[in-house]
Amino acid sequence: MLFSCGSSGGEACHRPLALCVAGPQHTMADNKPMMTKTLEVVGVGEVEVRPQLATLTLILTACKQSLEECRASIDKRQPYVHHTLYSNQARREDITEREECHSNVSHIILSVTIMATLPAQFVQPVLSTLTEKLSDAVEVEKVVYHHSWSAVAEGRAVAGRRAALEARRRASEMAAAVGADVGPCLTLFEEACDHLALSDDRSEWCVVETPLRLRHCHAHVPTIIKSRVKASFSLAGALPKITAA
Repeated sequence: MLFSCGSSGGEACHRPLALCVAGPQHTMADNKPMMTKTLEVVGVGEVEVRPQLATLTLILTACKQSLEECRASIDKRQPYVHHTLYSNQARREDITEREECHSNVSHIILSVTIMATLPAQFVQPVLSTLTEKLSDAVEVEKVVYHHSWSAVAEGRAVAGRRAALEARRRASEMAAAVGADVGPCLTLFEEACDHLALSDDRSEWCVVETPLRLRHCHAHVPTIIKSRVKASFSLAGALPKITAA
């Protein structure tokens, strides 16, 4: 990490583990020179965000000699599926259904695909209940885990706060090393905020555009949100000795 400041000529100077002191400045109150001492550091903070939502795809199928018989068979199971989903915090607006009908020489095949989004922690209770009560009468085609907007926004905020705290901690350590105390934060801005996810083969972490576009097959695959901030602090106390680069 570098100490930095604006020199009297307006150019930035960087010295490893050194204090940069601006040239003499004069105030209206007196003619004594005033030394401005600042310290610039970078802090990094990160947080793991696990999927909060899951989308279930369930299929109900009936194979009968007539469409009426198929629909009657589906109607016996469909209400129980709905009840189980609603009991586990699925909302009506998050449930969609699609019907498909096929026929051959002697039979009609009717299938109803139900897609429901619900909190990730309720997936296993739903699957256990449906498997116990309906057994093979319902097919679980797939379960996909993903993130919510609110969780990603909260994760970014937490990562940013951790980065800011890390910047102050590093500034305090560096100032103490040269005999000074850290004063108020003068400037703070986020240089980058990356979303890191495991590659498909789970061998390495890579940067992705946004966690919201990720789709995980496992509930425990996290996304790491990493924030990098740059901060400058004023220094108080004894004037540290300036060392050459």
